[in-house]
Amino acid sequence: MRGRSSGGRWLVVALGAGVMQLAGATSRLGAQGADSVWVNTRSGVYHCAGTTYFGKTAQGEFLAEMAARAKGYRANGGRACGGRSAPPATDRPDASPSSLLGPIAAAGDDTPPSAPTGPTIECTVSRISDGDTIECDALGKVRLIGLDTPEPDQEPYGSAATAALASFVPFGAVVLLESDAEARDRYGRRLEYVWYKGRMVNWDLVRHGWGVTLHYQPNVRYAALLDAAQARAQAEGRGLWRIEGFRCQPKAHRAREC
Repeated sequence: MRGRSSGGRWLVVALGAGVMQLAGATSRLGAQGADSVWVNTRSGVYHCAGTTYFGKTAQGEFLAEMAARAKGYRANGGRACGGRSAPPATDRPDASPSSLLGPIAAAGDDTPPSAPTGPTIECTVSRISDGDTIECDALGKVRLIGLDTPEPDQEPYGSAATAALASFVPFGAVVLLESDAEARDRYGRRLEYVWYKGRMVNWDLVRHGWGVTLHYQPNVRYAALLDAAQARAQAEGRGLWRIEGFRCQPKAHRAREC
């Protein structure tokens, strides 16, 4: 009885702390409270409302599901809780290409790049900065080449793109970086094609509709493949295309044209 009472007191304290975290997350992310999940900060897994461990692990906090995915946390059991702007529920690293891309890819009509064509170096993902930028241990910021995703202030599209990137390359993943003609941009970020488990993440983001193509000479090695991926994603209404998330494209938004 004593242990159970102690556990009850602990749960009250934990839930109280969780509510405070939730209030902070809600104030930052607007009307996202209904999509809150419980993040186990020790295991890197988040739990949906109504499940066994929701609010009940020793270390954790409440976050909106998109925010949890953007920070690199993965869904318990690999299935998202159903947030409206969440990326596909099945994380790409554990799925086959045809299951993610549907019948078109299975039929061989839309072929992603199969392997790097230039030298690569390894990088351990330490942070997802936004929808097209990661950070690597010892290497700093890495800007994915050939695409552009909504800015963080283009909500909810910016958070959705960031969450999509986090689902493709989870926190702690060891990825391969392939450079093009230029090694860095004017901000000092590395310019790279990011490969994870045999797939180019740049291409996956465009093909699933979480980014649009953006090409700057001379870094255009895969421009044709990325353009083809965007055309199919737009035609099929994938990702943000489905909800007119690119009505004001990121480049135009930065220039304050829309």
